[in-house]
Amino acid sequence: MLLPLALALLAPVQTDAAPDPLAPVKAGRIRCIDPDRAARTCGTLVHYTLRGDGAFDAQVTGVVNREPLIVLEYATFGQVRDGAVCSRIRPADFNAGKLTSNGTALSPALETNTRAKLLEALQPLAGHERCYRDSGAGELTVHVTIDGLLRPDMSQSAIWVLPEDGYAPGR
Repeated sequence: MLLPLALALLAPVQTDAAPDPLAPVKAGRIRCIDPDRAARTCGTLVHYTLRGDGAFDAQVTGVVNREPLIVLEYATFGQVRDGAVCSRIRPADFNAGKLTSNGTALSPALETNTRAKLLEALQPLAGHERCYRDSGAGELTVHVTIDGLLRPDMSQSAIWVLPEDGYAPGR
C-alpha cells in the first residue's frame, strides 16, 4: 500500500519529439493515481508546478494506510525527460511530510509507527530514479521504470482531474 504513494513521486518525462506528459497541468489539472470515479477518490493526488526546462515541483497527497485512513502530504521535485516524468525517491521528502487522519494530526505514537513503516517500505527504492510514462487516453495506464528498467509490477492507472471535480485521497 505504501508503494503506490512512493510511485506517485514520479511522472512521465519528455523530449522535443515526445508529447508533453505534463500538458494537463497547463490546463489546471491534477494527477489522480489509482482513481475511483464513483467515489471521487484517488490513492494519490499530485499537484504539479512547472518550473521550465522540464523541471517541476510536486505536492503529493496520498493514502499510506486504509484502516484507519492515514494520508501523507509531502513536497518533491523532478524533471520531464524523454517523454517521461522522473524524480529521485528521497526518503527525506517522505520523512518531512505531514501525516493526518481525517484532517487531524496523528497521535505521537501512531505517527512514529506509521512513519517508520513508510520509511522501511521505501528503503529498497531510496536514491533510485523513478519515471512514469503514460499510455492510453482518459484512464491512463502508467508504466514505471526504476533506474531505466521497466517495472510492470509497479504499473498504475491515472486520470487528470480539475480541482473543482472534488477528488480527494481515499480508497
